[in-house]
Amino acid sequence: MCYTATQVTKAYELQSFYQANAIKPDLEVSFYKADGFTHPKLLVLTQQENEKIIDLYQWGLIPTWNKPLPDMMKLAKGTLNAKSETVRKLPSFRAAIKNQRCVIPVNSFFEYKHTDGDKLPYLIHPKETPYFNLAGLYSHYKDPATNEWLKTFTIVTEPANTFMADIHNSAKRMPLMLSNALVNDWINPDSPVSMVDEIMRYACDDNSLSAYRVRRELKKMANTEDVLLAVSDSPETQSNED
Repeated sequence: MCYTATQVTKAYELQSFYQANAIKPDLEVSFYKADGFTHPKLLVLTQQENEKIIDLYQWGLIPTWNKPLPDMMKLAKGTLNAKSETVRKLPSFRAAIKNQRCVIPVNSFFEYKHTDGDKLPYLIHPKETPYFNLAGLYSHYKDPATNEWLKTFTIVTEPANTFMADIHNSAKRMPLMLSNALVNDWINPDSPVSMVDEIMRYACDDNSLSAYRVRRELKKMANTEDVLLAVSDSPETQSNED
């Protein structure tokens, strides 16, 4: 699963990359270690009313149910990820998968490798592109107590490819990382069910990924660039570098 990611970018950079409209072009996001369980707000790409939009969304999908926000925030702890195999069946996701699909552009994400009773954190990053296009779902929830809107998202996951299965060797899963060619079809609310289901079977090529081990103190480290530079003394580098 993907519960920790890096997004360090400016909205106008994503606007240019995806040919989209950024709601706040000058906004800069600096999450070197965005922990989903703290529900950070990340820049997300959606398509609404035939327009591609870059806007801030909170991690942890809250369905459009008429229930109190405190109850829904408890639910959001369990909706950080959505399995591609069950996303059409679970009540939390089955409405959003129909026509509220999004992409979360991240520079990297973290996973843990289990070995000899220990958990070793790795940072996974793309080899040739600035971002991973993480497939996701989004929702606009209206708090019945305040009538305020909250924009939220979840990351879709799938069975790991060979490269990721060796790192995330407990659950053997990975985020659904789309090629640039699939982004528009994924976020298009009018894409047919068969196309969306086919995209959810897409697995990125092992050779597009690279990774290195970071220090085991990852969870205690502050949200600074040191997180990305904190290579372990014994990195056991897992790389596809040529």
